[in-house]
Amino acid sequence: MPQPSRLLATALVLAALLAAPAASAASTGKTGGAYTHPQPVGVQVGDIVFGHSPGIVDDLIPGYWTHVGVVAAYDPQEGWLVVEALPGRGVVLTPLSQFLSRYPTVALAHVDAAPGERQAAAQFALQQLGKPYDYNYLTKEAIGPSYYCSELAWASYKAIGGPDIDQNPGWTLKYADAVAPQEIYDDNDTAVYYFHSAS
Repeated sequence: MPQPSRLLATALVLAALLAAPAASAASTGKTGGAYTHPQPVGVQVGDIVFGHSPGIVDDLIPGYWTHVGVVAAYDPQEGWLVVEALPGRGVVLTPLSQFLSRYPTVALAHVDAAPGERQAAAQFALQQLGKPYDYNYLTKEAIGPSYYCSELAWASYKAIGGPDIDQNPGWTLKYADAVAPQEIYDDNDTAVYYFHSAS
């Protein structure tokens, strides 16, 4: 039977998340919703991209980072493409430049995995396109009918037998049984190579 402190922590996190508006994981930019960041260099398929939103989203999601996606493909016209899970939209494909423009602070990280694993993780993420958003933020499933943003990034590697990029894979008071963007950022299997805050 779960301990009372675990039940209380879980109930508090769930209550806070349900009270938050689910319209968007993105922040409002300084100029019409867009922030400007230098073009990242050295992007690879399978990289993880992070965004930080100030405000209520920042207050509800544990850790600094509030959104995450997987770099999954390159298009000659659109550039790098990111698979991400957004409230109200589900799993979608977004140009990296558009993803970055939504957040005042962004980062990218390589995953410590073989090239074949990074490619397989990207393919897994692409195969989830069209799935609904998972509003159960307290747990995670590698193979599931729906995904929240960091669950999808984590599952992309976990489901193909790659590294577990959840820094705290078990239950914790801060993160419950979930995986938060901050846990992926802090994991030993990810290495940040790009970080920028718009002024």
